[in-house]
Amino acid sequence: MNKAMVFVENQAFGILVKLAKRSKERGFDNFVLFRPMHPHEKEQLKQYEQAYKQPLFDRLVETERWDFDHIKKAVEEFEKEKSLAGLICVGGFFTQDGLLGAHVAKLAEERGLPTQSVEGLYRSNNKYLTRDTLFHAGLNTVDFGLATDEESLLRHAERIGYPVILKPINGCASQLVIKCENEQELIKGFHMGLKKLPQSLYKHMYSCIHRFPDQSGKMIEFNPLTSMLVEGYISGREASVEIVVTETEVIPLLVHDKVLVTEGDRVVYEHLLVVPPVRFHDKEIQRMKEYAVKVAKATGIKNALCHVELRYDEKTGPQLLEINPRVGGMLVTQSLETMIGFSVPDAILDLALGTFKPGTYDSISDLHAMFTLYPPHSGYFERVEGLDKLKRLPGILSTTLLFPEGSYIHGDDEEVFLLMGWMRGNSYEEILSVYEEAKKVVRFHIIKKEKGK
Repeated sequence: MNKAMVFVENQAFGILVKLAKRSKERGFDNFVLFRPMHPHEKEQLKQYEQAYKQPLFDRLVETERWDFDHIKKAVEEFEKEKSLAGLICVGGFFTQDGLLGAHVAKLAEERGLPTQSVEGLYRSNNKYLTRDTLFHAGLNTVDFGLATDEESLLRHAERIGYPVILKPINGCASQLVIKCENEQELIKGFHMGLKKLPQSLYKHMYSCIHRFPDQSGKMIEFNPLTSMLVEGYISGREASVEIVVTETEVIPLLVHDKVLVTEGDRVVYEHLLVVPPVRFHDKEIQRMKEYAVKVAKATGIKNALCHVELRYDEKTGPQLLEINPRVGGMLVTQSLETMIGFSVPDAILDLALGTFKPGTYDSISDLHAMFTLYPPHSGYFERVEGLDKLKRLPGILSTTLLFPEGSYIHGDDEEVFLLMGWMRGNSYEEILSVYEEAKKVVRFHIIKKEKGK
């Protein structure tokens, strides 16, 4: 009798489908606990199943509850039908019912299955705890503080020194990342952030009040809706390091050079990433890999793919922006497959099964890049023009429109990947030229009005 792979996920539909397909190919049944699917997701699932001539999900339970007891009951129902081979949570973000990844890790641990680290998940998903962990580990990191009111906000900023960055303590998509050059901007940014957090697309994440000890053992209660992280501004060239963490090892996989990054009023936008890096020499790349490994070890993460974002300060070297205990977004999965032959779906399954075996990960020298085209503002996505022209541009290997026409786009306060492209080029100059042409040929028509009006 086949064993079942259990997927518990409330965000990442695309990678969930890819994982389910690979799980089926490896002989497992797929039991899925997922949020209610959107109509376009149901259509995508139908198309997948027609192509592969079998259901991808043997059992699908849709829910809007993510508390531990509810998930546990669902898993217990799955167990009545099949023996479980593994439990997988891809995103694992905070929900209003707690840290989803930690819930799943605890359930796996109770069953003696390979699991991620509950402590590691908290210390990497909560940005205050990440900074605290790096500080106590003696790693290169900026000064920081938790602002819960104007008094603590100003106290931390005065100690840190301007400019400072304000950000949600458990945010994603570069949402509400606010650079403040002085006290006036700081106070304005803080109150704007607290006003916008409850209205955010991610309010379900920010509504999670949780308690966890810092490295000194002090228990801290975090309320993401009424507090923000204050930290020193990090300058320098930006890059990201993809790593894989087993029970005992931390292995760097690939470094992406974020050659075009812009800082908006409250969002940081990543436009163009190149691999192999074009702005870093070999010793700098090695330093970034070694630093990323130390950061992951300090947090206590295990059995996970990790995405480490950093900037390379010319004086102090690599400095952490954030670490995420999940594979990077945009087209990182495609890049890992192309550049080093690393299969993300297989790695996630193997980590959950306890069968992952590290390989040799030497990147090919052919220059590749991923780029994102962002919506000009929030509103209803009426239509897009120029996709055919985009696909005919030299070096374009694939393009992906992430939101179907007719969707509502939240494009003002977060980094919304509306269209992504994957390409190859003979030089950075050639890649940059194609990217600039892509911005010209693609036109998004978005009606600027409030949702529901």
